[in-house]
Amino acid sequence: MKSKTGIKWSIALFALALTIAPLSAGSLKDLFTAATQSNQDYSVYTLDLELAQLKKTKGEIEAKVELDRVNAQNSYASALASYRKSVLSFYNEVIDAAFAAATAELDLEYIGLSLQNAKVDKEYADTRFQNGLISEEVYKEIDIAYKTVSNSYDLAAWTLLDAKNVFFLATGRDWDSSLLPEVPDFSFTASGEDWLAKDTGLASAKLAVKIQDLKTASLATNASAYDKRIQETENLKAKVSLANAESDAKRSYESMKITLRNQAALLQIRSDEYALEESSFQDGLRQYEKGIISQNDKNQKAMALLSVKKILLAARKNYIKSIGSCLSALGENPLGL
Repeated sequence: MKSKTGIKWSIALFALALTIAPLSAGSLKDLFTAATQSNQDYSVYTLDLELAQLKKTKGEIEAKVELDRVNAQNSYASALASYRKSVLSFYNEVIDAAFAAATAELDLEYIGLSLQNAKVDKEYADTRFQNGLISEEVYKEIDIAYKTVSNSYDLAAWTLLDAKNVFFLATGRDWDSSLLPEVPDFSFTASGEDWLAKDTGLASAKLAVKIQDLKTASLATNASAYDKRIQETENLKAKVSLANAESDAKRSYESMKITLRNQAALLQIRSDEYALEESSFQDGLRQYEKGIISQNDKNQKAMALLSVKKILLAARKNYIKSIGSCLSALGENPLGL
């Protein structure tokens, strides 16, 4: 039991040393390169798109009528949308894995500091209880608090181990804080026309209208009233879907502009908050070294720094994921960052 407590104490001390370290930052491009090399899913996505491109070309060449050619284009548009969705999902999976590991490290550090304080309280309570200075009820409450934090520390350690395993599965690399991706230099300059031109949903809706127009043109002049009515309904449905797709694309463009702008501003705010809290922690560290404040107070400042760092990590992750969504919507591969 003493050995286990000693290990926890050593880890907690190591965690305290880490709290003053700045946020590490790695390259997104390097991270994705490692992920695509170790994970075969991405190669499958690429092969599926290449296959769809070949089928599209073959369909256009072999098309006997214009409808066949447009159908081939429509099938490719669907495949392209699926490809973008899969790649973006892969992108987000890697980002989530990296930030989950980094967050789990912060949580372990935070609880490690809490464990330090709980251990000091427990040792002080032991002495006071033995000397009859506190009641058994108060002593038991302090003991329960210590055991609770100790249990939380074990859970946090397991959570970090699990997060590291998930990161390895996603990237093929052992987790290290230096791998935490930095925010890329990014500026959203696409026009609304560019955005709409790259929207796969809008492209499919336009092709659907074209398909129905071709079907209408190919109707026999003596087609039944039911057939004509059915085709008219299909035409109307395709046009309504096109209007909705165009509206959705315009809305997503405006939403992306606002989201990226707000998240960039929020990231700067969180960075400023972190710098301010880090300055407060360093001041507390100097006060502790001079004997002005207690270890408990020093740890509280370190825990406050960890809390702000965790919030900063969340802001960074959200912004990076939005950049990936933006690039994907514009037809660019976000893994090329």
